[in-house]
Amino acid sequence: MLLAKQISRVTILVVLVCYLTPGKAQNNSPFSRYGLGNEVMNGQNAASQGMGGFSTAFNSSMNGSYGQSVNINNPASYGQLFMTTFDIAMSLNQTTLIRTNPAGREKTNYLVPNYLAIGVPINKERKIGLAFGLKPLTSIHYSVNELVNINPKDTLLNNYKGDGGLNQLFIGFAKSWKYMSIGLNTGYNFGRKDIETLKTILYNPDSTYYYQSKSSTKTSFGGAFLKLGVQGEFPIYTIDHPATKEKTEYAISYGATYTLDQTLKARQDVTRAIGTYTANTETPLDTALSTTNNRGNITLPSFIAAGFAIHKKQIVARGTYDQWVFGLEMNQSAWKDAYTFYGKRDPLSNAYMIRGGVQYNPDPYAFENYWSTVIYRAGFFTGKDYVNIDNNGLKVTGFTLGMGLPIRKYRSYDYQFTILNVALQLGQRGSSINNFKESFLQFTVGYSLSDVWFNKRKYD
Repeated sequence: MLLAKQISRVTILVVLVCYLTPGKAQNNSPFSRYGLGNEVMNGQNAASQGMGGFSTAFNSSMNGSYGQSVNINNPASYGQLFMTTFDIAMSLNQTTLIRTNPAGREKTNYLVPNYLAIGVPINKERKIGLAFGLKPLTSIHYSVNELVNINPKDTLLNNYKGDGGLNQLFIGFAKSWKYMSIGLNTGYNFGRKDIETLKTILYNPDSTYYYQSKSSTKTSFGGAFLKLGVQGEFPIYTIDHPATKEKTEYAISYGATYTLDQTLKARQDVTRAIGTYTANTETPLDTALSTTNNRGNITLPSFIAAGFAIHKKQIVARGTYDQWVFGLEMNQSAWKDAYTFYGKRDPLSNAYMIRGGVQYNPDPYAFENYWSTVIYRAGFFTGKDYVNIDNNGLKVTGFTLGMGLPIRKYRSYDYQFTILNVALQLGQRGSSINNFKESFLQFTVGYSLSDVWFNKRKYD
């Protein structure tokens, strides 16, 4: 099939970009030292990212009338899949880390994969669908230097490094009825957390030589997860247009998800040694501690999200589409109360986030005017991050813009659709009460290919 060929080409291209992206092009964020790293900023599909991350009540009719994207954040949406859809996205990120005392600023740029998902309607009449894919959940990457005066003459340099993150391989199923859909995602969460501290004595004026000390802890982990979802829509007011046999319908959609708390099985290697360490070579002299394959558990908290949307639906001869949408949602997770890493706790907070978004699609069937077929999106999010390094909490605020751009001309005899979803997010973690603040700019491009598969052939 033509769609299968396009999917293979896009997948190969994305894989090449990921492997050819330099390793140094990573986010240098000291916040990622805690918990399991920085949560991927708005890890929803690109369409939802343009609406402030609004996703729990985002359904298929909000994609216009020329294809769809896979709502990976609410599995209940899979029951509304009406086409086989391949959805993939990448993000270009720029972060600026600002330190108040001592004053400093560091900017980094990096390109990362955002998600890969495939949605398939198993039975359109009974409204049963499935989706599967892969996405990153958190990222750990930092390298921070700290100078400490240990006496009037000697200075200690501490270099803190970290690398890793948490990823998710998922598959989900859903069933829809007239006013409600239910679904679930399950699969495997896996990742690693490599933490290293290197201590070096600098500026000692006497002849004493000190070896460097290195403390390294490398942990790999994994475990199954379960996420439940519900979603639905019901009309609240309908206007008939007898002359054109069309309708205008105002409706409310709702949605909620619940991710159960999870225990990850982990293995850990620990090394404590002295020697000579540079960027290119390591020469251990004496190892004080070396243990391998230490088994333990990492517990993750449950996650709950709920939201609703009000939208204006146009029902015309060519099809149905949402002309405008306004949505709100809230999510929360008890990281402070429930998270443990080998039985120990990190300086974390119970996190929450409020998200809101609007969307406008003038007329997807006005093919003589391309910009009338485009979906325009905007949104915001504000809340509290789960990292709490200074006991003041980290406030998170951001604003988003987005568009859904159809990139294949409509043909009545063709059941294949392609849409490019782009999203721009601008925001900040931390405020004036924190010593560290992090501003971020993220540009996401999502490529969605949809096609009607498995149609029964009919003959006269």
